[in-house]
Formats: sequence, structure tokens, C-alpha cells
Amino acid sequence: MSFLQSPGRFCLSAAIYSIWMCILACSSVKAQDSLLNARAGACIYTLSGRIMDTDTGEPLAFATLYIASIGKGAVCELDGTYHLDSLCAGKYELSVNHIECEPRRLKLAITGNQTLNLNLPHAAYVLREAIVTGHKAAQDTATAGQLMTKVTGDAIDIKRGLSLGEALKSLPGMNSIQTGPGISKPVIHGLHSNRVLILNNGVRQEGQQWGTEHAPEIDPFIASEISVIKGAASLKYGSDAIGGVILLEPKPLPQKSGVGGELNLVGACNNRMGVISGMLEGALGKKLSGISWRLQGTLKSAGNARAPGYYLDNTGIREADYSAALNYTRQNYGAELYYSEFSTKIGILTASHIGNANDLYQAILASTPLEKNQFSYKIGRPYQDINHTLLKAVGYLDLPGKGKVELTYARQQDSRLEYSPDISYNNALINKPELAFNLVTHTLDLHWHHHTFRDISGTIGSSAMTQGNIFGGTDYFSVIPNFRNYGGGIYDIEKWSYKKLSLEGGLRYDYRWLQVYMYDYTPVIHLVEPIRKYANLTSSLGATYMLRDNLSLYASYGTAWRAPSASELYGQGVHVSAASFERGDSNLKVERAYNFTLALKYQGKRFNAELGIYNNIINSFIYQKPDLKPVVLISGTYPGFSYTQGNVVFKGIDLDLSYKIISSITVSSKTTIVRAYNFTQSDYLIFTPANRYENGLRYNAGTRGKLSDMFAGLSVLYVAHQDRTPQNADYAAPPAAYTLLNAELGMKLNIGSRKVSLSLSGYNLANKSYRDYLDRLRYFSNEPGRNVTIRIKIPF
Repeated sequence: MSFLQSPGRFCLSAAIYSIWMCILACSSVKAQDSLLNARAGACIYTLSGRIMDTDTGEPLAFATLYIASIGKGAVCELDGTYHLDSLCAGKYELSVNHIECEPRRLKLAITGNQTLNLNLPHAAYVLREAIVTGHKAAQDTATAGQLMTKVTGDAIDIKRGLSLGEALKSLPGMNSIQTGPGISKPVIHGLHSNRVLILNNGVRQEGQQWGTEHAPEIDPFIASEISVIKGAASLKYGSDAIGGVILLEPKPLPQKSGVGGELNLVGACNNRMGVISGMLEGALGKKLSGISWRLQGTLKSAGNARAPGYYLDNTGIREADYSAALNYTRQNYGAELYYSEFSTKIGILTASHIGNANDLYQAILASTPLEKNQFSYKIGRPYQDINHTLLKAVGYLDLPGKGKVELTYARQQDSRLEYSPDISYNNALINKPELAFNLVTHTLDLHWHHHTFRDISGTIGSSAMTQGNIFGGTDYFSVIPNFRNYGGGIYDIEKWSYKKLSLEGGLRYDYRWLQVYMYDYTPVIHLVEPIRKYANLTSSLGATYMLRDNLSLYASYGTAWRAPSASELYGQGVHVSAASFERGDSNLKVERAYNFTLALKYQGKRFNAELGIYNNIINSFIYQKPDLKPVVLISGTYPGFSYTQGNVVFKGIDLDLSYKIISSITVSSKTTIVRAYNFTQSDYLIFTPANRYENGLRYNAGTRGKLSDMFAGLSVLYVAHQDRTPQNADYAAPPAAYTLLNAELGMKLNIGSRKVSLSLSGYNLANKSYRDYLDRLRYFSNEPGRNVTIRIKIPF
């Protein structure tokens, strides 16, 4: 039997309800100053601890604690920890709540600083995904007015086997830019690549910024939670997060002694993909208590994808990934070591590489590729061969009364080989890649999450980076030259909360130093380009205001800047993966962005709604512009693209609605609209996402015997024709609008104390022929057709 993968389009709506209610529970806590002042004695004590799931031992992120008599509360961090400061000595009644658990009430006496760890039993299954705000001081430094989307639990499980870009593009405000079926990267509010930072287990991912066709070198199976921060307000992670930040976080390592794990199996029928991913973890006890560990690995194999009517030749994928983590924790200090390796081989559509100009124009005008083949797992030329390694070391120290200091060192090495279709006649070069890049990055980050003082909490930090790239391909020209890059930054983010209002602001200063080394082949001489130095400020200010218990208003304003990369400045040559010839421009200037976001969130018993609007002005925006003249070389003929820049604006609307018709049936609707205008050209900006609408219906069947958490859903995705593009500015006109029918169903099989998760999802069930405007290979082929995926998750 064969199966196929699917994005699982609409499993996200019910999850919004889950964690968001926890945030509302804390946000609606009202300070009662008169009661506080009435108590005798100094209010200097702290109550802290951790809240865990009774059944699984996992931390309960966003659980809430509330002392009604004094109007004070707290929200748990991602690792289940909480802190209640400025408590007076006395007796209290504490309420503990989590959306998936039975509430708990207990009495306690405060006579000094106290640690209280709690366990909560699960009450019912809730699909977990949420849109939350920056209400956490220590680990989440998103601006108070900046919306964050979190995907966790079963909402992640239904996406297993998909790339990161494909897994996230069903969220409001998100899209993905693709280069065929094997390469995808996330797009936030129309921005992508090095304007969207990706944090892999707390470390900035380096490598994916090399181009639109370079997908993030990350195994999504490592993450138990994926967070998306939209907009230029993420000062902790870097100045160049003009579009936003994506955080991939594994679940906390276990604290209870023992060994456990899980096995994930994924099968897809369109490209006959098979995926197996396993994880084993444990914690030591007795004299070695405090030591925990985890091992994880993934294998993936897929053959040629199939569009309606034909196979996409040479679009197979091979992938092998693994990671290991070791943690040592004590009451006031701890350390962690983490290592991961990602290796993949991705075939590039054979029909995208053309021999001469006439064939290129014919291929672009044709409704089907000029070269078609049968199904095969074989990956031949052209293809990518990628290896990415990450080594991370973290140490932290809790300073009583002063906060927490955390130091992180990371080393990354990203090796990318790109092989063209033609095999060299020189035997010495026959197995050599045309393009070979080796990027090595060292980073050092220091953060101080200082103690809350007069209702002000925050983080002060600094970062340093050194990076070098070496080109070693056989091609005379390089789209990414040799370079050395240094950088550093300091920042301060502070938050103040009072009653219904939360304010957060921050300032960051960054410095960049870039030296590029190139060759001139006529004659062959070594060139050292002038040193480029960049320095600038980034700032943000955000606010959250609770209009009512179920109605919240968010607003944020942020500025950001980005220095041009070495490839944008000096790249010149064939990019094998994109089947294009790319030219840099050494005169490019720094990008500067001014982003404003406003959002309104309503959470009712049956109806939930969130409306977000944004306006992002970017001066000197750098983009690739089609030259409209193919470049003819000995190796073939390629569409030409040149980097240029202009003053642009991105603005749009994100709308997320859900309505519970009855307790078991929910309808949902998601809308993503992006508009981009180029003031320099007095025209629309090219390569902007088209309007995207998705409507769904979900039925939750509950429990029947040994089957629990049963659900079924149906959704319709409509992507409009992108008619807001510059006229006659591309090699092919934007493709027609398309409508896709998607479905999914799932359940848990109760075997003893374990729950085996089973799901089946279908994408493009009507086998619609279509092309997507954000796919770089839309010039040559349609998108893949019908795809059905089965997923099995076995915990142990």
C-alpha cells in the first residue's frame, strides 16, 4: 500500500482556544493595591516552582496560578516553571488552572521564599495551538503588542513529514516560497529568506539566507513546539528580523528518572515517501539525579513527485538526521550540551535546465514539461547535497534577588554542493560539484533576565558572531563568493504591567564587518574587495490592553535594519538549484524597515476571532528582478535575475475565525492578504504572495471504546490570481487562481496506559492541475497532484 503526505490544513483552529484561554486567565488578573497595602510587614517573599502533567511528566506551559485575595497571578514558562514575587507573609488560597486539566485549589502559608512543585491530571483532549502575546519575561521577549503563534502537540503531529515551510503556511499571515516539490521556506507577511530569522533550539540558523531556493537545514521532528513572531519586534534575536522570527523548541528534557521515547512513521503516496523518526530520552536518579539525556534521529526517502498527468523527473529526496542532548540541572545553576546533524540530497527538476534560448521560451510557454519520466527513487544530476551540523553549549546561573544569567556558545557548519546536469569531460572533475560552499559560524550570546523591580521585568543581553565562507566549486563564477563576516550587538528589553495594560519596549545596537574575496578570471587574479562596515539601531514598543475579559487589543511599532549579504553584493553565476543566472550589485545599501501592527482578539464560548493589520515600510528593499533576457552559456541557457533595490511598503490583513455550531462541530475561516508596492518604480512589487483563503469544517467524535480523540475535517483552500504585479516584468505571467480540497481524520488508540496516535490526511483530493506564483519552478511544471498521508506515533 502507498500513502502520501499532506499539510493537514485545518487542525489549527481548535488549538487556538487551548493556550489562549490560559493567557486570558492571567491577563485578566486585577491588582488590588488596597489589599496589598493592608497587610502588615514587607512583601519581599517569592513563591516559585514547576507544574507538570501527572500522566506524562511533561511541563504544563501556560498553566496559570492566581491568589484571589491579593489579586496576584502568574503564567508558567515553556518549561512549566513559574514565579510569584513580592508576597507578604501570611496564609493564602492558591488556584491552579490549565485548559487541559482539572483545576486545583490549595492552601499555603508564606513565611519566606518557598518552592512549590505541582502535578495536574488531564481532564480532556484539546488540540493545542495558540496565538499568544509576550507575557513571559524570562524566555519570551516578544513585544507585548506583538502576536505570537504557537503550534504544539497534535497540531504539530498532523504536520509530521512536511518541510518547515509547508508545515507553517496554513497559519494566517504565512506562505511558503518554493523551488519545486523538495525545497520550501517560510514566508511571513510577504518576507522570507534572511529577513525571517529561524532559531533552532535557541540558536540562529545560519545557511538558509543564501537564497530563495535554499530551504532551512532543520529536521522538524526535533521540535515539540514551533512559534512564529510576526513583524520587526524581536530584538533578542537580531536586527535583521524584518519579517519576523520562527522558534523551533524541543520539549524540555525529563526530570523524573527512567527511560521513554516515541516512534513516528509517515507514509505518502504521491512521491511514495517513507519517513521513520525515533526519540529516546531519560533521566538518572539517586546520586546522579539532575542528569538527563535525549537521542533523536530521522530517515526520509521519496521519489519523483507526480503532477496530474505526469511525473516530475528527478525530484526525489534522501534525508538522514540525528541529534543528541545532555543536561545537568541543579537548583540555582545548570548546563546543557546539544549536537545535531542534518544531511539531505535533493533532486532538481530535470526540465528546469534548458540547452538553448528557443527551448527555454518553448518550455516556459508549454503546459507540461518538455522532459517527462516514470516514477523512480533515483536522484541524478542536477541535485543538491547538503550537510549542516550544530554544536551548542549552554550554562545558566540563578542569582537570588538579581535574576538569571545565561551564556550560550554555538558552532555551525553548513556545507552545500550543487551539481549541474552536465558531466565534465575532464575525468578529474567528473564527480566534482559546480558550486560548493562551506560556511562556518561561531556565535556567543549572553543574557541577563533580571529580577522584577517595581513591576518591571526584562532582559539585557549581548551577542557576538564570526563567520567565514569558502567557495570550492569547479564553476568559474560563484553566486556566493569567499567572505569573512564579523558582528556584534547589545540590547535591553523591558516590560511593565499594571491592571489591564502591559507595555514593553526595547533598544538594540548592532555592528557588522564584511570582507569579500573574489577572483577575476580574465586574467586570473585575486581581488580583495573593500571592507564594508555597518552599524545601526533597532527599536520596538508594544502594548496589550484588555478591553474586556474576552476582548484584547494589541499594538506594536518596531524598526529594524539589514545589511546586504555577500551574495547580493557580489554574486555572479549560475545558481544550479534555481536554474537561473544571478547578478549581484556592489552598490546596494542597507535596508531600513518601519513596522506597525494592530490586532484585535475576541475569545467567546462559541465564537473566536482575531483580526490583525500591519504596515511595513522598507527603504532600500533588496530584491531579485528578472532581466527578461536569458543568459546563454556553454552549460545551458538560464533566465537571468539581478539584485536591485527600491523603497517599498508591505501591508495586509490576517483574519482567523472559528465558530462552534454545536459542541462537536466547528467551522473555521482563515484569510491572508498581502499588498506590496514599489514606490521607486511606481508599480507593484514582483513576487508578492497572492490572496489566500481557507475555510474548514471539523467534527470531534470524542471517545468510543479504546478509541479516543477521534476527529474528521474537511477544508477548501482558495488562492487567488496575483494580478498586482508589474506588467511585462517576468518571464511568465502569474498563474491562474486555484482551489484545493483537503481532508483529514485521526484518533488515538488506547493500549494500556499508552495512546498510539493515528491520522490520515489528504491534500488536493480533486487532483487539480495548478501552478503557484511563489514557486520558482512554475516556469516549467505544475505542482504535485493528489496526496494522501498516513501518520503513526507510538509513545513508549
